Amino acid sequence: MKNWVQKLRDSNWTYIVIILIVGLIIGLPLLQTNIRNTHDGFIHFLRLIGTDDALKMAQIPPIISSEYCNGMGYAINLFYPALTCYLPLIIKIFTPTYTLALKIFGIICIILSGFTMYKFVNEVTKKKVVALFAAILYIVAPYKLANVYIRYAIGEFMAAVFIPLVFLGLYNLFNSDGKKHYYITIGAAGLILSHTVSTLYVAIFCAIYVLFFIKKLKEKEILKKCAINIVFIILISAMFVFLMLEASSKAKYGIMDNDIMRTTNEFTSKNTLQFSQFIKDIEEEDGTTFVIGIPMLLLTIVSIYGVYKVDKKYKDTYIIFFIFSMISIIMCTRFFPWKYVPSILCKLQYPWRMLGFFIFFASLLSAINLQWIIEKVCKKGNVQMGVSVIAIIVITVFGLQTINGFIQRDIQKSEQKYTLQGYPREVSVDEEYEKSIMNNKKISHMQINREYLPVKALLLQDTYMKEREDKIYILSGSANINNEQKEEYKLTAQLENIEENTVLELPYIYYPGYKITIENGNIMELKAEESENGYLQTKLEGIESGNIKVEYVGTLITKISYIISILSIMAFILYVVIEKIKSKKYF
Repeated sequence: MKNWVQKLRDSNWTYIVIILIVGLIIGLPLLQTNIRNTHDGFIHFLRLIGTDDALKMAQIPPIISSEYCNGMGYAINLFYPALTCYLPLIIKIFTPTYTLALKIFGIICIILSGFTMYKFVNEVTKKKVVALFAAILYIVAPYKLANVYIRYAIGEFMAAVFIPLVFLGLYNLFNSDGKKHYYITIGAAGLILSHTVSTLYVAIFCAIYVLFFIKKLKEKEILKKCAINIVFIILISAMFVFLMLEASSKAKYGIMDNDIMRTTNEFTSKNTLQFSQFIKDIEEEDGTTFVIGIPMLLLTIVSIYGVYKVDKKYKDTYIIFFIFSMISIIMCTRFFPWKYVPSILCKLQYPWRMLGFFIFFASLLSAINLQWIIEKVCKKGNVQMGVSVIAIIVITVFGLQTINGFIQRDIQKSEQKYTLQGYPREVSVDEEYEKSIMNNKKISHMQINREYLPVKALLLQDTYMKEREDKIYILSGSANINNEQKEEYKLTAQLENIEENTVLELPYIYYPGYKITIENGNIMELKAEESENGYLQTKLEGIESGNIKVEYVGTLITKISYIISILSIMAFILYVVIEKIKSKKYF
């Protein structure tokens, strides 16, 4: 019996199963809620449908949804990492609705974040129980749950899966044998393809972490592995980064404008929190909670004393994470000088997003502190195990209490009368919303997030964009337009009596990748530019008549970037396999 119990305690599978069970307990209630009631759920719902439709229309990779913005196209995967669409779409293959796929994806991310946190903390402490505590604390943190249940901030909660892997790789490289350094690439590439803001701040924290061990960079092997990871990260993330850089060089989009995106120093400094909000929820209007939670709050406070008692083997990491956790929590408040920092740091918009980083750093601290307290209070191994089980149950119950509050909010919101397609309805928010979109996919720009529109179009969203018809406009000059036909990504028309230097505005929002040709005996490619209204335009020079054709084909950089990423992923997998074989001395 004793041997059997010891085997359970020593097996990683025991802890994996516990994390899975807790993750399911915390995640399954999401199936009862409505994605439509969350802050960003409808955006990702529309991105999912748009991506699926684009793939069905053979747009590979899927960047533009032809149906949105009154059929004039909207960039769904140009400025937001497409991985957040691809993975839920894989789930959609096995589910009847898009919203169910999104809910399942949220549950999977909750569970996976527990697994990656467990792996990271186990690498640091070599104590499975401590790693388990950290995983559970990371899963049930109120703000982290709010990201799924209230905000449905898909990029942010997906990033929470990869953050532990980045630090796992860094810790292994600088503090251990360096055989798992490739987790830096897995984590960082996953972050870039999940959430840009999280990537920025993780990069900053990682840079500071490396500074603590700057002397070790003199070692050729460490320097070599750093270089290898950097190269792989850049190449694997090319499918997003290169596309975004190309688009940024062609036109100015809303997401690049600090005033439009409210990423100014002034706006950020005005949205800081009071310290009291970490302890007691003041019932934010949008439902977001900033409460740290009693278990993590108390256990983090213990760190002030724990610094002197922590195991010397990982004391450096403990101290660094304590510093990082304090920096993160202060950055949420008015005590951090947001008005004076470089503007790039204000890309997070709301300082309370730093709570996500505090939760990560504090989870490690709290887990180590909890195990230390249990060992001090309980001397016998069996008693320690029993108390550990009770601690996990208590922490999970606190998480369920948080979720119950979220569910009650969702019920209240669902009971309110909405107007959807002209008729009132109560409850079944997701089902009705999905049905309405599937029946009429050509939606107005006012029904989606608009930060991916060109700034020129965005400034005219209440006037020109509302009134513009789905046809070719002549901005200057003159021409006769006949037999104009438009279907999704393609438009054709016959042009006659074209005045020299006539400028046409075509019925597509401007994004790189549109190809414009005119045929009159020979086929001539015309220059695609952005009009004064943020739409696609072209100038007709030396042409008297011809058949014009417009189609979205994507840019050369887009195609090359995806090829680079795919080949790099394959090369990285091969590299990891070879590294593992070498480490086991197979050759």
